[in-house]
Amino acid sequence: MTNNNRGCASHIDRRAFLQVAGASSAVALAGCTGGNGTGDGTHVSYTNQVPTKIQYNPLNPTSYSQYSHYLLFDRFANFNFAKGEFIPYLIQDWEFGDGSFEMTVRDGVTWEDGDDVTAGDVATQLRLARLTGGTIDQFTDSVEVADDRTVVLELAGEVNPRIVEFNALGQRFMTLKESEFGEYVEMFEDDAEKAQSEIQSHAYKDVIANGPFTVSERGNQQILLEKRDDHPDSDNINFDRVAFRYLDGNTAVHQAIGADELDSVMVFAPPNVVNNFPDHIRMETIPGKVGYGLIPQHNHEHTGDRAVRQAIAHVLDRETIVKNVGETLKQAPPLPVGIPSDDQKRWLGDAYDSFEDYGVNERQTDDAEQILLDAGYSKDGDTWVDGSGNVVELPITVPSGWTDWVTATQTIVDQLNDFGFESQVDSRNFSALNGTVWPNGDFVLSAGGWLPGGGRASFPYFSLHHQLLEHYRGFTYNYTPANENRGGSNGDVTIPSRTGSGTMTVNPSDRLEELSETSDEATTREISIEQAWVTNVDLPVIPVMEKQEQAFLATDEWSVPEQGSDVSQVRWPHLWLIRQGELQYDG
Repeated sequence: MTNNNRGCASHIDRRAFLQVAGASSAVALAGCTGGNGTGDGTHVSYTNQVPTKIQYNPLNPTSYSQYSHYLLFDRFANFNFAKGEFIPYLIQDWEFGDGSFEMTVRDGVTWEDGDDVTAGDVATQLRLARLTGGTIDQFTDSVEVADDRTVVLELAGEVNPRIVEFNALGQRFMTLKESEFGEYVEMFEDDAEKAQSEIQSHAYKDVIANGPFTVSERGNQQILLEKRDDHPDSDNINFDRVAFRYLDGNTAVHQAIGADELDSVMVFAPPNVVNNFPDHIRMETIPGKVGYGLIPQHNHEHTGDRAVRQAIAHVLDRETIVKNVGETLKQAPPLPVGIPSDDQKRWLGDAYDSFEDYGVNERQTDDAEQILLDAGYSKDGDTWVDGSGNVVELPITVPSGWTDWVTATQTIVDQLNDFGFESQVDSRNFSALNGTVWPNGDFVLSAGGWLPGGGRASFPYFSLHHQLLEHYRGFTYNYTPANENRGGSNGDVTIPSRTGSGTMTVNPSDRLEELSETSDEATTREISIEQAWVTNVDLPVIPVMEKQEQAFLATDEWSVPEQGSDVSQVRWPHLWLIRQGELQYDG
């Protein structure tokens, strides 16, 4: 690869912001001391969370870390999209036995206080996941410690092996040290309700790290991590610090990249913005298995009405929305279902054509009108009203700094208003949305991810679970079949039959539990099609577009792999490359 070194001058802007953020002079000048590739650089990335509010308890959704935990804590394993499989990491080996799943912990990993990371720590993490209602509880009888390095999940009868791998290994970090969090496991035995409340409200900020970095400084403008010398992968890393700069919104990130203030970042940037980035900025893409959708508030008088949700879906021209946002890295899902676009035909098979597409590239206003009229709605002039004469008002809440989502929301608002709904953009700060608005259900319609993201989304169980039972971002959307912590009661849903005759009543919670317990391919496909039909007809979430994730890497003072390399096809590439020694300081 070509590396356009520009020497110390390239760090002027990065040094300036570090000084403003209150870092020490030694840290602020780190990018310009040495230049021999022996650990003198500060790698600058970003977060859109106020650093002083970031906390690291994965069981507490409020202000949970966005990126820095990827370097502070070791993940169990990492799913590689190019290989379609997990790459071992903290869990170095795993295998299925007779009714069990055995995991072996990597040797030589320590907490920053000097203690070894043990099977007991891993067991604590998994036990708390079970006790707080994690999906792992649906197929696990117990979590046992066989020895210091071996953890065994005793499985509850038949279980889908793919689900075990994704739930035990995927997107899981070794965060909750046994000596710090084991007391919560004991608390559940005495008072489960109190334990649930306390663990899910515990803001874990004074962390004990086990990854290759630890927290050095934290202020309102940045969180600074310092390399640990005693991690097994520390020798792979030839620089000492990683700074996560606070930037509120995509536009601010784009400007920082253009001003040469960032070394790596995950952010959406449309083609016209990317074209204006400096030549030494390289873009990597990975499958997102995630994208913009509309989350209805199901206890609202209008968005809680299936007829209104279906009318909205018919009114939206998804391809036009995608074009307005920037179609290079987006696509309109062919069917609004709880399965990613690229996986829909593979899983739905011959049933695919029986699903409603709601008009992927057109506005089906006639269909929307008929659905509303049949449900008792009418028009007062050009405006839709319900049976009591109340105007159908549909404000859409969206993170103010997320430019692609704001653009999509504005297009949707225009389409809804043109049809006769009253809609407007309700933009709010991401921290406020993630911290209180979404968990409290303070919205009518909200922009939100319609897929859980990552490799797991390609397996229907996880994407359907995300829509029907528990949205990962913590939305309280009060959908009856959803889990209690999302405002539901795991209740039944009655919808039109897929055969076109009569109705069908199913319980998504029960059926997805059955899916999690089977290794039979025919049963897996049957349940996947059935529950996809529920998402297609009842629209607990309304899919709009799906994306490729973008990572941007500066190559002026950093060596990075060739574009499209398999090692970069992970979530998230810039942080994984640091651990692997594939992102090196050359300044």
